[in-house]
Amino acid sequence: MKRQKLLALLLAAAMAVTAISGCSSNGGGSQQSGTAGGASSAGAASKADDGKVQELTYWGWWSSEARKPYIQEMVENFNKSQSKYHVTYVDIPFGDIFTKNIAQIAAGNPCDVIANTMEEVKFRASQSQVESLDSYLDDAAKGAFYKQYLDACTGEDGSVYALPLSVDTRAIFYNKKQFGEAGVKPEEIKTWDDLVAAARRLDVKKGSKFERVGFLPLLGNNSVNTWITNANSGTGFFGTDPIKATVNTSVNKEVLQWIRSQIEYYGQSKYDELTAAFKSGMQDPFASGAMSMVVQTSAYTSALKKTAPDLEYGVIPLPEFKSGTGHTTDGGGFVVEIPKGAKNPEGSYEFIKYVTSKETQEFLSDKIGDFSARNDFDDSAAFFQNPVNKDLAKCLEGTKTLIVPNQIKGYQDVVNPLIDEGVLGKKSTDAALDAAQKAMEDFIASNQ
Repeated sequence: MKRQKLLALLLAAAMAVTAISGCSSNGGGSQQSGTAGGASSAGAASKADDGKVQELTYWGWWSSEARKPYIQEMVENFNKSQSKYHVTYVDIPFGDIFTKNIAQIAAGNPCDVIANTMEEVKFRASQSQVESLDSYLDDAAKGAFYKQYLDACTGEDGSVYALPLSVDTRAIFYNKKQFGEAGVKPEEIKTWDDLVAAARRLDVKKGSKFERVGFLPLLGNNSVNTWITNANSGTGFFGTDPIKATVNTSVNKEVLQWIRSQIEYYGQSKYDELTAAFKSGMQDPFASGAMSMVVQTSAYTSALKKTAPDLEYGVIPLPEFKSGTGHTTDGGGFVVEIPKGAKNPEGSYEFIKYVTSKETQEFLSDKIGDFSARNDFDDSAAFFQNPVNKDLAKCLEGTKTLIVPNQIKGYQDVVNPLIDEGVLGKKSTDAALDAAQKAMEDFIASNQ
């Protein structure tokens, strides 16, 4: 497979270079004990034999003031909870951490614990990039998580290779004040048609220009796949039994036509303007009031605390494509795992066990706004005293985590650019999906 060939090249290249230096906990890039994995090396093992504290390094990408202080507090809480291990948090940019992890594994010098994507645990397991946790887990430990998330952490060989750190969902965030002024009731938005009707009432237009946009799909944190998943009640551009392309179905053509029609209504230039605003991070159109509704993940609540602390907003689930198709949305999550070849897997697991415990998960939920994959949370938790979190939890019930089979890993790189041609009006939406269908069929055939 193309993805596997790329991985092989990365591994080979990594073998040819010296080990990448680990970042210090403040991002300064200083090396710890001469290894990127911190002191969890042969030196640390000898210290353990002497009864001294064993050093471990935890890699993540959270560097913002909204998250990093709480990640560091969690790590310090673990350090204080016992005397055998000492963990140091290392933040590495999201765009770099995964490549660096592969390189360190290839060099035989990985970190001790890493946060990673839930959707690709199976792939990493198949590529021998992660250690099995089976020897540390009993039925009670595995039973503490919802089945769909533990399944995502399980390799095709039946072994568990990670534990869930956090999960997310998507919902429509709406401006309560603007809804009230326009006479729009959130509970009345049940279908896509209702969503469009509400958006038209919320629009503010002066002359030929929209000063306020009621709603535009794809803006915020969602994609074509979000709406495809919603319309198809949880499935996407492929079937799995057997693996087959399902890109240009009649439902998918209707979805892409709908997305394009909304962009055309407001104008391509307005869509481009708002897209750029979201990407720049300088001016959030929803937080500023330039949009009345936006699709975002559950983590958006943390951002709004910083960017718009006085904004009165609520959330509703993605409406149904048609009445009865369901309020399904796509979601994902992150896991904690032990990279292949980590020098102190026992210590690594002790930290993973702490991070995924009910107490620590409640701490992360309360401080950062993340949702837990544990099944023993209840309404009494402080996190759920916030009405928005209660509503987001309802959205989580209809969330599907799409796991791409290893055989077609990387299909998005082939299909998405073709679909984008339809989204952006470079081709008709039907023609774009037909081209993507052919590309997907060829991709599947070449990777069987």
